[in-house]
Amino acid sequence: MGLELADDVQIRVHDSSSEVRWLVLPERPAGTEGLTEDELVPLVTRDEMVGVAKASAP
Repeated sequence: MGLELADDVQIRVHDSSSEVRWLVLPERPAGTEGLTEDELVPLVTRDEMVGVAKASAP
């Protein structure tokens, strides 16, 4: 999908089933520690939620 990750990033692949669903939590972008939830929401897109992109800084 074109996403490049650092060599120290570990990737685990799991398959979903009708009984099990997995949740992808995007990594918080640097410099957003003081942002509220409402300010963070626009930074996360569909691609971040399926794990093929990193959330962008504001």
